[in-house]
Amino acid sequence: MNLYQNSPVELGKEYREDELFITIESLRCELLEVAQERSLSDHVVLELSQRLDGYIVLAQNKMMESLRSRKNTVNTFGKNTKSQRIRNKAALQQ
Repeated sequence: MNLYQNSPVELGKEYREDELFITIESLRCELLEVAQERSLSDHVVLELSQRLDGYIVLAQNKMMESLRSRKNTVNTFGKNTKSQRIRNKAALQQ
């Protein structure tokens, strides 16, 4: 068990989404094993939990970034903004 690997913040954009999920699942399993052997307040359990939290936040940020970029792509290629739809509707009514 290596608790002192690079933190998710240091790795940042180097991780692909599939690698993140593998890392998260691996840490989750390791945390469950260690938590069964030790107290939940043990420093090893807390460190693993914090590392897992960091990777989860990193994965969530990557997913949100992906959603934003897809939304921007849709807006760029033909989806009208709300103000454009209002102007189009007003133009049709004239």
